[in-house]
Amino acid sequence: MRPIEIPRSIHQMPLMGASTTRLEPMLVRLPPELAARLRRLARATRIRQSDYLREAVSDLLMKYGEDTAGSDVASSP
Repeated sequence: MRPIEIPRSIHQMPLMGASTTRLEPMLVRLPPELAARLRRLARATRIRQSDYLREAVSDLLMKYGEDTAGSDVASSP
């Protein structure tokens, strides 16, 4: 069996800071094809769909210049 490659950016994803006790619940609706592709990726890599969605939101905010460094979100080592 071939080992599964985990995207490097997952390990650089912002993690919850010590001062934050829970995640903010949010409803996300995806077209069926995107949902199926995300589900397959999560199964293949054993990384939660929610982790991928958090990474995508973080990347989007960086793309549009939203600085997350000043928030209560800390970077992973």
